[in-house]
Order: sequence, then structure tokens, then C-alpha cells
Amino acid sequence: MGLIETPTGLWFQEDLYADIACGFRVSTVLHRERSAVQDILILDTPRLGKVLVLDDIVQCAQLDEAIYHEMLAHSGVLLRRTLAPTAGGLDVLVVGGGDGGIARECLKHAGVVRVTVADIDPRVRETVLAHFPELPAGAYANPRLTAVDADAADFVRAYRNRFDLIVADTPDPVGAAMPLFGRGFVADCHAALKEGGVFVRHGGALLLQREEFDQARDAVAAVFGPQGFRAGLLATCTYQGGWFTWLSAVKGTPHPQGEAALRAMRVLFEQAALELRWYSPEVQAAAAVLPAWCDNMPGP
Repeated sequence: MGLIETPTGLWFQEDLYADIACGFRVSTVLHRERSAVQDILILDTPRLGKVLVLDDIVQCAQLDEAIYHEMLAHSGVLLRRTLAPTAGGLDVLVVGGGDGGIARECLKHAGVVRVTVADIDPRVRETVLAHFPELPAGAYANPRLTAVDADAADFVRAYRNRFDLIVADTPDPVGAAMPLFGRGFVADCHAALKEGGVFVRHGGALLLQREEFDQARDAVAAVFGPQGFRAGLLATCTYQGGWFTWLSAVKGTPHPQGEAALRAMRVLFEQAALELRWYSPEVQAAAAVLPAWCDNMPGP
């Protein structure tokens, strides 16, 4: 539904689902436009801070965006570094992610030598830089970052054995974004990774997008193998449905887990001395504990 004028002031309502909605009060509309690809809306709010909205679906809010961006970025970088040394540092691809949040977090690691952000809509980057610069926080001025204005699926398909880490920061698994959750896209990402490379993506809302999560998880398991991936949970107040899911996979080797993996990540985490709001290896390990009805194995 988008912006709504009410007797109590201006509100935003997200209608991602046909039978449930989420809304919040808006202080100021900082920017609104229709790009060649989508509707872009940047709001200032009294409770959530600044909020980025694409096609009337909330992408992130200043209050809690670190929960999502830190988990996907740092879990991927640290996991890749625990597997084997990488000569010359890590080469990272962010699929989508034009807002710069994932890139910002990856660039906090000195061992990341290159981050490529492939997003179809340059206006997301441009409007965030103008109206929500706290989100990329200087990432686009970093010489290690390259922004590519292209269809991310086509971009990935053009590479073989190139990247150490791919983070798929895509929209929700609905409508036109569904191909980015299918087995073909995951297979293209697998091919674009070096041996031992890591793939990280979100999998949608566990309770409200259960079918989409199952499809995303099964696609990753089919490509990387049932021992090559793990699923986890995170929760933010701006993503409808409470528990939100993420998936992590490794090319060519079983996914590390257990106390040994946690200790290895803790050592690297302490060495990195990162300034973070939410993530730690312990938070990541706890997030990978799923309810009994939703284990880390693919469906039949």
C-alpha cells in the first residue's frame, strides 16, 4: 500500500502478503522516485531511523540493518578464512546489495582486497548516497570496491572460478526475484566460486515464506551437497514474520561446524578487531541451532 495519510499523521504500510501487513509512522519523506527498474523510497521515521523501501517492500532500517548485514558479511568472510589461506586476499562479489550495507561490512576486513557490487539499478546506490549515506558509510569511496550496474544473474553467469565469497543480497523471494532463489542461479554462483569458496544468501521469512525457504534451502543443498551447507536464523523488527533465514555453503568441502569451527572463527574475529553492533562467532553459532521441525537437511 505504501504511504498513507491518517488522522495521526503520515504512515507507511507494507503489504508483502495478501493477509498480513506491517506499518510505521513516517516523519519525513526524504526521497521518492520511479527508476527504470523500481519504485525507490527513503523515509525518516521516529522509531526506526531512516528506512529504504523498494517497490513498497522494506529493504532495511537504520535501527536494525546491522543484524542482517553483519551476519551475512562476517559469517562469509570468516568462514572463508578458516578454510584455507588465500594468496593475495579475498575477492568478494555482492549480488544485488546496491545500498552498500554488505559491502561496508566486508570492507572492514583488511584481508578483503576486492569487493564487486553487481546491482541492476544504479539509482539505489545514487539515492542512498544522497539521502541515506550512513548505510554504505563510505564504502563506495573505498578503492577496493567496484560497482557494476548490470543484471546480477547475468553477471554471475559470466565467471568461472573467480570469487572467494559470493553474498546474494537479493530482494524477497517473490515475483521477479524468484529466479534468484532457484537451482540455476545457485549453480551459476557455485561455478563462479573458487574451490573452497563460500556462498551466503538470505532465504526469506521462516514462518511466512516457508515454501520459499524450503525451495532456497533445497536448491543450495542440491548444488553444494547436503554436507556442504548450513541454514541459520536472525530476527529484525522490520522484516515481517519474526524469524528470517540465511544460508551458508562451501564449494568442494563439507561445511565446518561444531566447537572446532567456532574456535577457529573466534581467533580470526579477535585478530580482525572489528567495530560491530551485532555479530560475533558465538551469535552465528547460536543462530545455526534450528527448531526440530526445520533441520539443516533438504526436503524429500
